[in-house]
Amino acid sequence: MTTTSESPPSERPGTDTSTPGGLPVDEPLPRDEPLPRDEPLPRDEPLPRDGFLWGVATSAFQTEGAPTSDWAQWKVVDAADQAVRLRGVGHHERTADDLDLVSELGLGGYRFSVSWSRVVPRRGEWVQDEVDRYADIAATLRRRGIEPVVTLHHFTAPAWLAEEGLDWTKEAFLEEFVAFATRMVKELCGTVRIWLTLNEPNVHAAGGYLAGMTPPGKFGLRAAHRALTNMLRAHARLYTVIHGSCPGAMVGITHNMLPFHPDRPGSFLDRWAAALLDRLYNRSVLEAFRTGRVTLRLLPFGRIAALPLVGRLDFLGVNYYTRAHVNFTEFHPRRPGYFWEDRSGRGLTETGWEVSPEGFADVLLTASSLGVPLVVTENGAAETDDDRKITYMRSHLEVVRRCRAAGLDIRGYFWWSLLDNYEWLIGLGPRFGLYHVDFTTLERTRTAAADELAAHAADRSATIPGDMGERSSTLTDS
Repeated sequence: MTTTSESPPSERPGTDTSTPGGLPVDEPLPRDEPLPRDEPLPRDEPLPRDGFLWGVATSAFQTEGAPTSDWAQWKVVDAADQAVRLRGVGHHERTADDLDLVSELGLGGYRFSVSWSRVVPRRGEWVQDEVDRYADIAATLRRRGIEPVVTLHHFTAPAWLAEEGLDWTKEAFLEEFVAFATRMVKELCGTVRIWLTLNEPNVHAAGGYLAGMTPPGKFGLRAAHRALTNMLRAHARLYTVIHGSCPGAMVGITHNMLPFHPDRPGSFLDRWAAALLDRLYNRSVLEAFRTGRVTLRLLPFGRIAALPLVGRLDFLGVNYYTRAHVNFTEFHPRRPGYFWEDRSGRGLTETGWEVSPEGFADVLLTASSLGVPLVVTENGAAETDDDRKITYMRSHLEVVRRCRAAGLDIRGYFWWSLLDNYEWLIGLGPRFGLYHVDFTTLERTRTAAADELAAHAADRSATIPGDMGERSSTLTDS
């Protein structure tokens, strides 16, 4: 294992320039030897208006585990739960074989994340072997004609930061992340053109800082607002870093969107509660990029911060799974205040989520109001029954087709996920994967759902209307 002792560099060129480890940001980053590339990066736009990128998504922690991450010890249930947090589903050891699975699907894109805690397991340590592994993944994909889509932060962080009392509410945490991400960008920009700085900052702020359900387990609107603000500050800074280092790159975030429907449509209080959750959960991030203000408001009270976000988003990644129902009597700032119920007649998935393609159309329409291209960066269903998974896939791809026909600028679709993997706060069990994983042997088996997505990707006309100017009378008919 190759390690160095320097800390990752700051992303601010032109200022005083050395990092805590003494490495100036304007000097070349150390590497044992450069990864060979067969040819230069393509010169065309990575997400063209007249194209469509078919892909599949994963995250580092959920597939490969992370022994030194803040999630490794978070509310561990038993030895089996502990084991999966350390190894995931064996992706770290099976990377080459799993990339072959991506190739055999015939998709154009593969979204994966880099593990901050594997690269920086202790303060001041930089594990170059781990960096080179991620660079090898991107280079392998590029050689095979598959677009690597890299997520720089997908929920987890090194445990040593938590041990020092640092999290997204602290300036020092923000600086550590930006320094790490800056160095990763410079290591990977030779092969990566599409970047996601953050995965679902609204989910991370709500789960970890408002409701205390995930690390670091904080409660309260103030903590949630501070964390969300710092996450978006990190995005703004990294947007500049990526465009300065990687010509032709496109930079976005992923945003989980959840339609909130009043339990009793005739109830003013249910409608009010649903609108409040929609504003806090779905629209706060959109409004931040539209106005440059991060606002979380309850009643007339709330918190507002101004950030340089306007114009710093090349595309928005939309993550969508389900819709929720809201009853005012169950609403409480420290509880979700919503629930799932089969009101469409399509049933619930194995995670208990309602199947609602109508909700998918709603959130895509809302997201399109931001005026940037959209990519569906996650959509999927936990189903052991392949017929149900395929039905879910078809109904949601039909929504994408109708939305594009209606003029929405949607440039890609990524299924969650390539493999069955660890699900946050649940563990092993939910089967989102196109490849079934035997959780004992870790063997992968292709499913009929994989064949279905591969067929859609091969038949470009399946969800891509020929006339992008064609208008549709409705997006939600089923």
